[in-house]
Amino acid sequence: MGARRRTLHSESIMDPRRAPEQSGLFHSKAPASAEIEAIRLAAVRSRDAAIADILQRAARRVGAVFSAVADALTSWPERRATYEKLKRLNDRELADIGLTRGDIARVFEPDFQLPVGRAANGNEAAAQARAKAA
Repeated sequence: MGARRRTLHSESIMDPRRAPEQSGLFHSKAPASAEIEAIRLAAVRSRDAAIADILQRAARRVGAVFSAVADALTSWPERRATYEKLKRLNDRELADIGLTRGDIARVFEPDFQLPVGRAANGNEAAAQARAKAA
């Protein structure tokens, strides 16, 4: 086995695939241990920076989730009271403010908008004026 190792080592030194004029293109000596350590430290710093960036983004997302939950919990009593008040109104009173009974459940959706031109009392001019003012 020792003879085989010597043979492999001598083959790598005298590689027949390399022309003598190409020998200057290849590093014949290994990099110094200081150079290897500098490369290793640069890789460690790069890795640590990437991990820190990932952790910061994750912390921001977790903070945003907690903020959204806190906002929902603090606004819940007011939203529930408004919902109950709207449910107590009769159909005519809802129509006066431009809502139907089916709209009550959707009032708190972020993209909810009052329908334009809906007036229960037939006063289309008031509904159009309200739409222009919005």
